[in-house]
Amino acid sequence: MRNPIGAKRLFPGAIAAGVVLVTGAIVVPLVSGHDGGQVGRKSVPPVPPAAVPSSPLSVVRGARTVDGVQVGFPHTTAGAVSAASEYVDAAASTLDPDYAASVMRVAGDPRNADLPSNLAASIVKLRGELQLGPAGAPDPSVTFQTTAQMYQLRNVAVDDVLVLLLTDSTFINSRGGTGQTTGVFPVQMRWTAGDWKIGAIGRTGQDYSGLAATPDTQAASDRGWLALTAAVGGAS
Repeated sequence: MRNPIGAKRLFPGAIAAGVVLVTGAIVVPLVSGHDGGQVGRKSVPPVPPAAVPSSPLSVVRGARTVDGVQVGFPHTTAGAVSAASEYVDAAASTLDPDYAASVMRVAGDPRNADLPSNLAASIVKLRGELQLGPAGAPDPSVTFQTTAQMYQLRNVAVDDVLVLLLTDSTFINSRGGTGQTTGVFPVQMRWTAGDWKIGAIGRTGQDYSGLAATPDTQAASDRGWLALTAAVGGAS
């Protein structure tokens, strides 16, 4: 299950796709995987510039919830960003490899069949880096949460968009020790079967780690980050 804890910006540790973040003594493995959905895909026309967000974005909610994850996002660029934020928050806020895999079965493009197993393996490695066992429920006091705070866009088209998410992650260990780090998640979003799905995390051929910054600071704005604001209401 997910580990919502409310606290933010305190401990080294994040899952950010395609990059290994090192903060203090903790090296945290990151989500990546083979992107199997590109072969034979047709190019799509770009979204008209007026439809592309270029300012702080109010996250929209999905129409319904499946396995604790919102799905059913609108077929807009804002819908793609909102879906990416929801999926990353869910997938990177758990220490349960089985739950992580279930998130990817809900949120992932089925054409990239490796996503669930890759994410589960990443969570197992993350547990090792956090000095937890490879399986089993950790002490109830142990929590790990990642929250998307800001975004950027690349390669925007009607049915495809690369969403960059600037996140912060918080770890609280069994002794009450806390710490935080930030990360950059490149998330390839695709419109598939009437919803936005993750086509790939990382594996973009581009290193975006230089965009890392503390969210909601001038440094983040200078690197092109735009704020995400909370959605109103809820999916059912």
